[in-house]
Formats: sequence, structure tokens, C-alpha cells
Amino acid sequence: MRKPFIILVLLSAALGLAACGGEDLPPIEHVLVVTATPEPGTILLVITVTPDPNATPLGPGTTADAAPTHTPALSPTPPPTATPQPTAAPLIIGPATSSPTPAGPLVTPTGLPALFPTIVVADVPVAEQVFERGRMFWIRHNRQIWVMIAGPDDENAGDWYCYYDTFIEGEQELDPNLIPPDGLYQPRRGFGKLWRTHPDLRAALGWATTPEFELTSAYRYLAGGEVSGGTYYAGPGEHRLTTLYNDVISFYEGDIRGDCQGGTWRMTPAQ
Repeated sequence: MRKPFIILVLLSAALGLAACGGEDLPPIEHVLVVTATPEPGTILLVITVTPDPNATPLGPGTTADAAPTHTPALSPTPPPTATPQPTAAPLIIGPATSSPTPAGPLVTPTGLPALFPTIVVADVPVAEQVFERGRMFWIRHNRQIWVMIAGPDDENAGDWYCYYDTFIEGEQELDPNLIPPDGLYQPRRGFGKLWRTHPDLRAALGWATTPEFELTSAYRYLAGGEVSGGTYYAGPGEHRLTTLYNDVISFYEGDIRGDCQGGTWRMTPAQ
């Protein structure tokens, strides 16, 4: 999920200050900001420390880990007013209680509405194989096989099916009785087992036009859903994979198709 600006308050020198002794010392506030300048509407947490005039000074044999004799008080303070930014929208995380809801939706630097989960970015090991009328992807980390069936009128879009890879080492990798036409291939191992045991997929995909090959794919996940009343509601999202030739394929979540969540897909060829 998107994280708000975080402001850390450290009680860095409280014990040392308390050890100095003295009477009628004023309260001391320590605020350390370790992020970028907060937006208007951010709540700062401040620890107020009142030195104890009767405290024993630290000396040899005394460690700074000794428990303090006072309890810090947490108190909210208003945002800084030295540099007002009247045109900036306040940062709202969850239902707002300390600042008004802005008139229009907030937008993050990534272009997503505020409160949306951040985009997942990763390099994932996959296997890919191209077929006459679609593709297969093996997703290594969850052992799923994503099957892309091309539509009748658009070879760059169609239906997406998801199956668990049930191939076990030592099983038959291919069927020697199935002889592909010249220039085509019978899929092997997990792809081949799925292809041979699901006649509907076999008929829809046809023969493979390339061998199976492994690659590391640039992966993205963009959450779906909406923001309403200061709350994010999850919805179907979009997975993106890159092919060996840098085509980008978007997998749009829908319903269960096969063993797991599938939907539709669209490919954007590399420029």
C-alpha cells in the first residue's frame, strides 16, 4: 500500500540533558525529520522532555541504557507555516479527521490516484514458448503456467488461462507418437504435459513455433480498484511481462480460468 510521509522523532539526547541538573529548566523539544519536507497537512509527533533537577548525573559506571525517570509526552503540532504552499493539496491517508477532504482526487507522482497501492516492480525468472495461435509462460516463483489464446480477429489480444505446473522430474517429457509438421515443435515438460492433457488448449494453441526458452522478464503489477470517501477499495489489476524480444504483454485479471485467476491479455509489440 502507499505509505504516508514518515516523520521520526528521536529522544536522542534526553538522558544526557536530564543529567546536567539545575532548576526551573524549560521543556526541550527534539524533532528530527528524515524524509523530504512534509506536505501541508502532515502531522508531526514531538516528544517533550522536561529535565529532572534531581536527576543523578551520568558518570563512570553508569550507562545511557538506564531507564528514564520520566515519561515522554506525545503531542501533535501543526505543520510549519514559514513557507506556506496554498496551492498544494493536503496528503490524506485513510478517512481524514484533521484536515478537510480536497475537492478533487489526489494524484501521486506515478500518475496513480492517492491511496492506491504502489506499483510492484521485479525481475522474475520465466520460461516462454510461442505457439501458432498463442503463447505459454511458466512463472517460476509460483509454478503457474499462463496460457494465452489469441482471438480470431486480433493476434495481439485474447483470453488468458492459468494452470498449476504439475510436471514432476522423471515424468515423460513429450509424446514420441505426436510428430509435429516441419518447422514446428511439440512442447516439452510442464508445457507439454498441460498441452497433451487438455485437448481444448491443444486445439486452440496449435503446435509450438519456437522451442521453450528461459529468460528474466521485467515484471510489473498495477493494482486496480477505486478510491471513494478517502478509502481504497481493491479491484482487478494488471500484470505486465516482457518477452524475449521486449514485447510487453498485459494480463488483465478477471475470473478463475483453469486452476487460478485468468482473464484477458493484450500485447504491445516492441518499437
